[in-house]
Amino acid sequence: RANRILSREQLLNAIWNFDYAGETRIVDVHISHLREKIEENTKKPVYIKTVRGFGYKFEEPK
Repeated sequence: RANRILSREQLLNAIWNFDYAGETRIVDVHISHLREKIEENTKKPVYIKTVRGFGYKFEEPK
């Protein structure tokens, strides 16, 4: 779903398929691990972008 912004809650529900009652920051940890695997520079990600105050989006590099 390139260029679509997804909240942490949406990601939790879509990926783990359950309502998570705890802290949604676990998504941040998983995003960090994904970035380590696919990004050249994790400080300036090209593929997985953070949308402050909402969640994340996947972008195809130009």
